[in-house]
Amino acid sequence: MSIVFRPLGKVRELVQAIGFDVSYAYDDLVFSDHSLFILQFDDKNVQKIKLFFNSDCVASEAYRVEQLLVMEARVAGLDIELKGRFSLNQKEGTEELEVKFY
Repeated sequence: MSIVFRPLGKVRELVQAIGFDVSYAYDDLVFSDHSLFILQFDDKNVQKIKLFFNSDCVASEAYRVEQLLVMEARVAGLDIELKGRFSLNQKEGTEELEVKFY
């Protein structure tokens, strides 16, 4: 089993460069503050990053943020690709959150 090192520092810097912050990072997922978007590292190429927007995000705002992220990612040597949307739901009777991608 090999350990995959992901460029979390670069991702944090590019998220901050567009006026957001990273609120949580877990395994291959990086959550923006207010859960506006999630970035997911690609398993095969850590320089490729998948972008998902919260289903509650207005399309025009998602487009604006996507364009900013793509520009900053290029400068950092990363490639961001829009993959879809997600929703967060609290699991009933627990404090756990469930992320659904679509």
